[in-house]
Amino acid sequence: MGLVIVTVLAFIFLDWPWRAVAIAAAFAYEGLEILLWLKWRRKKSITGAEGLLGATGKAITDLRPGGQVRVRGGIWNAHCTDGVSAGEEVVVETVQGLRLEVRPVTLPDRAPSSSGRAPDF
Repeated sequence: MGLVIVTVLAFIFLDWPWRAVAIAAAFAYEGLEILLWLKWRRKKSITGAEGLLGATGKAITDLRPGGQVRVRGGIWNAHCTDGVSAGEEVVVETVQGLRLEVRPVTLPDRAPSSSGRAPDF
């Protein structure tokens, strides 16, 4: 649609060399827009349970073993066999209806050394 508008306005208001430049720029813009839409169209939409698998979230309540977590902006009932305190990060392993099976996020051991300094990596 933008190409039609630019072409009409170019023929009304612009002289020959500038008319060609404006129409060529409109063609380039429309071509880029078409390429972007085609690229986005091929991207698979991830919704539902598949979109939650592997997602990280935060425990709202203690999960010992049941409680609630916030994952991708939603509050879910969750079950964690390892137990997690409120505020800790969790990873979704499976989805069973409206309940998530989660596990705690394990971080590498970064305890300070005996000298009281953080280790050099």
